[in-house]
Amino acid sequence: ENTKRSRRNLGLDCDEHSSESRCCRYPLTVDFEAFGWDWIIAPKRYKANYCSGQCEYMFMQKYPHTHLVQQANPRGSAGPCCTPTKMSPINMLYFNDKQQIIYGKIP
Repeated sequence: ENTKRSRRNLGLDCDEHSSESRCCRYPLTVDFEAFGWDWIIAPKRYKANYCSGQCEYMFMQKYPHTHLVQQANPRGSAGPCCTPTKMSPINMLYFNDKQQIIYGKIP
């Protein structure tokens, strides 16, 4: 197993107790039962996670257009923030409005 991380792969995993201000992936579990969504058979919950935090200058160098816009008008817009690099569909089993069991991938 190669444990060396490439320079591009600088993502951080944080938790609710983290004091990190840079872009981090935070845990978030969506619980359909807690929402009262009893029409969802499976999964009852899933890990959605979310990103939050500021992108450092060194991250902006990867995207010259973003860097140029920030340099041209530093007060004109909010600073760059992190976003997910990958999102995956969720396989779900649920009841439709006719009480039929449906299996599908939700984007």
